[in-house]
Amino acid sequence: MTFLRPIIAATALAAAFFIASAGIDSSASAANEVYTSAQRCNNKQGAGRDFAQDAYVYFDTNSSRLRPQDLGKIKHIYGIAKGKQAQQICLFGKASKIGDARSNAALGRKRATNVAHELERLGWPSSRIVIGTEGEAWGWLEDILTSDSEDDRRVMIRLSQ
Repeated sequence: MTFLRPIIAATALAAAFFIASAGIDSSASAANEVYTSAQRCNNKQGAGRDFAQDAYVYFDTNSSRLRPQDLGKIKHIYGIAKGKQAQQICLFGKASKIGDARSNAALGRKRATNVAHELERLGWPSSRIVIGTEGEAWGWLEDILTSDSEDDRRVMIRLSQ
């Protein structure tokens, strides 16, 4: 039976791809980006592409606690935002594909909120922070495919004009 697992996984991935490409609503697709603040991210990365590169803060599994090694990174990003006169700091929290979409969106939002609190502590005005979430879930594929990638346990930080 173990030899069938890769075949089942490949079939499930193909089905998920078909559903996603056909535009069919399915709990297997990623949750949509949801903004929890009153404004949306401008996604304008600056004249001359001053803000061309996004930054990332990573989290441990099922945790929204900032890791000590990321505090310096957040301070560095704050300095860039202030020095280049960014108008917004957009934070997009993300969670792994394990679990349901609603819980993952809440965890992603909490991660982004914690990064926002650190930026506010450094002096960035909360009115110029936009929080979004990109919680994910595999839905019916979770029993077959599990992924707990560090790339899914992060907050993307985007500076915007």
